[in-house]
Amino acid sequence: DMTDAPEPYFRDGKWWVDKDPDEQSYYVANITKELTDRGTTAASVAPVVQGVEILEQPVIQGNFVVIKLGGLDVAQNAESYWTARVTCANGERFDRTMWFNRVDN
Repeated sequence: DMTDAPEPYFRDGKWWVDKDPDEQSYYVANITKELTDRGTTAASVAPVVQGVEILEQPVIQGNFVVIKLGGLDVAQNAESYWTARVTCANGERFDRTMWFNRVDN
């Protein structure tokens, strides 16, 4: 359920979201600003992931991209993230990346 999605936060110039390696959750990227800046809508999205597993392909819900992910690379200094690679109705493209911060719940 999207309403249970962990809330992203902005730190050191990146979007972060907390993730327990054992959890399977929905993650939501708010792309309102990117779409507003371009004066367009999102037409399609392709996921790019590292250190996590895609359980459900991303879907566009208005100004949000929702994806279900599981797992987490727990190796020392591993970088884990998911990127919503969005193609807009006007043909422009942008990436919105969220980095994972490991938490053990």
